[in-house]
Amino acid sequence: MFGSTSAPQRWRGAAAALAAATLMGGAAGTAQAAPAADPVKNVSYLGHSFSVPESWPVVDLAADPTACVRFDRHAVYLGTPGAEQNCPAGLTGRTEALLVEPAADGGAPAGTTVNAIGHEVVATAPGIRATGTYDGDQALIRRVLASAGLPTGAPKGAPAKGAQAKGTAPAAGAPAAGAPAAAAATLSSAAADLTNYTGLGFDACTAQDNATMDAWMTASPYRAVGIYIGGARRACSQPNLTASWVQRQANAGWKFLPLYAGTQAHQIVSPDAEGRAAADDAATQAAALGFGTGSLLYFNMESYKVDLYSAKVLPFVSAWSARLHELGYNAGYYSSSSTGIADLVAHQGNGYTMPDALWTANWNNDQTTNDPRVPATMWADHQRVHQFQGNIEETWGGRKVGIDQNYLDVQLTARVPGRSLVGVYRPSTRQFFTADANGGVAGSTTYGDPGDRPLTGDWNGDGKDSIGIFRPSTNLFALSNDGSTVAVSQQLGTTGEIPVVGDWDGNGTDTIGVFRPSDAKFFLTNDNATVSIVVAMGNPNDTPVIGDWNGDGKDTIGVYRSVNQTFYLSDTNAVGQVDHQLGFGNPGDTPIVGDWDGDGTDQVGVYRATEATFFGAAKDAPTVVYNVGFGNRGDRPVVGRW
Repeated sequence: MFGSTSAPQRWRGAAAALAAATLMGGAAGTAQAAPAADPVKNVSYLGHSFSVPESWPVVDLAADPTACVRFDRHAVYLGTPGAEQNCPAGLTGRTEALLVEPAADGGAPAGTTVNAIGHEVVATAPGIRATGTYDGDQALIRRVLASAGLPTGAPKGAPAKGAQAKGTAPAAGAPAAGAPAAAAATLSSAAADLTNYTGLGFDACTAQDNATMDAWMTASPYRAVGIYIGGARRACSQPNLTASWVQRQANAGWKFLPLYAGTQAHQIVSPDAEGRAAADDAATQAAALGFGTGSLLYFNMESYKVDLYSAKVLPFVSAWSARLHELGYNAGYYSSSSTGIADLVAHQGNGYTMPDALWTANWNNDQTTNDPRVPATMWADHQRVHQFQGNIEETWGGRKVGIDQNYLDVQLTARVPGRSLVGVYRPSTRQFFTADANGGVAGSTTYGDPGDRPLTGDWNGDGKDSIGIFRPSTNLFALSNDGSTVAVSQQLGTTGEIPVVGDWDGNGTDTIGVFRPSDAKFFLTNDNATVSIVVAMGNPNDTPVIGDWNGDGKDTIGVYRSVNQTFYLSDTNAVGQVDHQLGFGNPGDTPIVGDWDGDGTDQVGVYRATEATFFGAAKDAPTVVYNVGFGNRGDRPVVGRW
């Protein structure tokens, strides 16, 4: 039933002072700003009384089920958002607002949870759920929720948040760090296929109900739908957007443009940290909806003044893209053709990790992906979406929706390689320790026997590297897919030969080989059993290195010469020709290889045992682009995509 409203009051004492000091406005032209000093009124609903700013309107959703629950305006919404909200297209931004709705008994445990990245606070109690959004004043929302007697602590059983110290692997038995939430639903189609489409699509502020989606599938020319999956600037509530909704629409034939509306140009303070945090949250929200690795996730960056904000936007977008690659997702970017898109184009090739697909906003009614500000040679391989008209209403099958119109040409058929991460093997305890992107400990396991040499590779083609060992005493390779059991056990080579692993044929699976230092010859297998490639490269007693030096999806050979700290690399396994040569490191360093920037090509690097520090080089240049301390002296380096 509809709640009641009492006479206005005012915040008193310290609370009033805090409110006046912390109330902040939203972005110009988007979310509303809160007044500096606002009297309050009490709004009663479901046995709870909320003290809210007196100027906030109260909307009864039971009386008007088509009312749009907008978090870009100050308001109190009472009831369950309707399945057929009438929302304008193109809304962005969040400010202080409140949605209070009934909650089924036995649902979420009582307590308050905060999503600081998404600017959202959710309080639950028996029979009630209150969602508060904010721009700059989380404290106001917390006070409003507390005024209704809702529990302020975290729900019982919620995991405590914390972080491990960086740089040193923990003692045996230390827990692994967390990862983005697992998918709540596994869709029947391949993840990349769900976000691939060529043809017309639309996006709307809120996901439409099933009846509308069915009507539009039957009557409209659209077959792709843009959905806002999260972010601090997501303006509309999403009562329909669940994993089961995504599954149903996918089964009906819809493709998707998952859009994350996060921090905008004028709000960026720490570009790298904020870009990565946005990617983490986007991946978590996407996984909860059933979008697995390989899906394409777009960041929504509205138009901005390039001369003022480019220096922060570019590293932010680079961090967003790189982190999504690490997590196994493809990175997309939506912005105005004349500002955000033109800014990226102007800095292509300047060292930033670029998104895999562009979504350009240019309302010129041209139903193609051509854009005068994007050269035909850039993002040219089915990597574009064009929003060619916006803020319109269309009716199909008797169902009217406010939309933006888009033309898509997106066909990203392969998962983007993630940026390599590092780890160490501790011979004294036979333990592998893997690092996260910031040098913290991601996990550990014990494997092998004393005297074994550590290996890492993708033994089963799942896109993730796992561990293995080579036992010099018997020339035995023992490879594991789960960190404990042996999946491949194979002897290869003779005494004194050095183990190598790589994807020699580009099939997505790493297989074994050996390097004979006495005559500088490689012996490589494609099946972990039979030598199919024999090639000589380098000088006797060089150290072998393996990597995809040119980004063609196949690993090829190389050597590191310790006497002059120089890498010699070949783009082919047919002959030992030198295609890349680079001096890097100091005497005594151990050569390593990794994709330090997530661009799909491997670069060289070194591990300095005296400092327990990894140094990754730029492609064909001695510039350090990756540097992290991890492990202890005496550890052996490993590299992979964990």
